[in-house]
Order: sequence, then structure tokens, then C-alpha cells
Amino acid sequence: WLLCRSAGAICWWSGGHSDSIDPDSYKEAKLSSFSSHSDIDDDDGGGTHHDSDPPPQDSQHSDSEEPSKEWDYIRVDGLSILPGLCCPHHDRIQSNGILRAHDFDDMMLRHPTEVGIGIDHNAAFLIDGDDYRVIYPEGDEALMVGSVMLPEEIFSEERKGVPGVWIKEVVMNGKMLSCRLCPREGKIGELLKVPVRVESSVRHMKVAALENPDDGPMRMSYPGFGARSLFGESGVGVGKEEFLEMVR
Repeated sequence: WLLCRSAGAICWWSGGHSDSIDPDSYKEAKLSSFSSHSDIDDDDGGGTHHDSDPPPQDSQHSDSEEPSKEWDYIRVDGLSILPGLCCPHHDRIQSNGILRAHDFDDMMLRHPTEVGIGIDHNAAFLIDGDDYRVIYPEGDEALMVGSVMLPEEIFSEERKGVPGVWIKEVVMNGKMLSCRLCPREGKIGELLKVPVRVESSVRHMKVAALENPDDGPMRMSYPGFGARSLFGESGVGVGKEEFLEMVR
């Protein structure tokens, strides 16, 4: 399993730190901004950037001078295949002006029996059987940007280090948060533990469902349905029936 980027990282865990209440991430906002030739999954695929998909600049801060928008990150449920609370884009600031790492710390204190896994924007967490590896594009200087300052192994809010993954646990009877850099490789059982209690953010989930209703598949709603990341570089649209046949 390769765990990286937003929902593709969150879905396998007990839950995740999500931007699902960011209005720019709602389906109607996406549909109104992308053309039929946009790659909805790529940072630089030709479509309009959204704050919910952080821009690829080296700085963690938004390149927009617009004032911060008022919305909160929320905890969403995952499939619970892996025990833990996952935060993608851990080292980035989005349109609400809040560094996800800091907000994730606060969320961990509200969910003290879960282990937190903070994955930097340019990092990925690869699971192969009982083993795991932290990977990032070491040959690409433009993407060698993250929160890990070496050799000190300390967190850089300004992203002056390399990409990495952070492990967070609440200690001292729920009064303190422990944060440590995840080793580049190891056994998954050495990192994770089954939480004593998992609490869903029911109120936030209801708000997200109300404001961004599930009234049809999002990807098929795009004009031309031309996601290049799944169907090659041509950007040629794929019909609904053909797509369903491919994923059966």
C-alpha cells in the first residue's frame, strides 16, 4: 500500500485530519473551476488551483494575498484497516491560514488513545506486509521540501528540511503530546497500537454532508471525465460504462 495525498492516505486508517469543510473542496466549487482538460489530481496539471489542494511552492504559506477563510479541519472516519489517525499535507497551511501540523496536535489531544501519523506533503508511507518505508522524491530538488530538519530530526514550520512522517501520541494521562520522527523503515507493528476508544466527529460530519451532499460520483461529473493521472497523459475522456468495466 502506498499512502500519500489527502483521501488516498486517510481512508485506510481509523480516521483522518480532513479539510472536508473547506468550501473550495466541495464538488460544485470543483466543477465550476475545472475545464474538461484539467487533471484533477495533479498540483500542476493545468487546472485552477484550490486551497484544498496546496500549491507546489517551496513555501508552506499560500501564494495568495487573499485573507484567510473561516473553516475548521475535522476528524473523518476511515476504513479502520490500520489503527491510527492520519494527517496528510502535515507540513502545509491551507486557505484557513492554519498549519495542519498544529491543528493536528490539538486534534490528537481530543482523541488521546489513537496514534497519529503526520505525512508531509511531499512524503509517502509505504506498507509492504509487516514492513513500512517512508519515501520521497530524493532526486527532485523541487520536491525535496518538508518539515524534517536533519541531522537534528526536529520539526520545521517553515519547511526548511526534507519530507518525512511524524508519529504522535498523547502521554502523561492526556496532558502532553509526544512527537517523534518516524524511522525511514521498520515494522508496522512497532509504530501502531489499537486505540482504546475511537470517537467520531459526528457534528462536523453532518455539516460536511449537508454542505457538500453526495448526489453523484464526483469524478464522472467532470466534463469529459478526463483524469490523466488514471488514464494516461492524453487526457481523452473515458465513458462511464468503460470506467466501470475497468474497475470491476
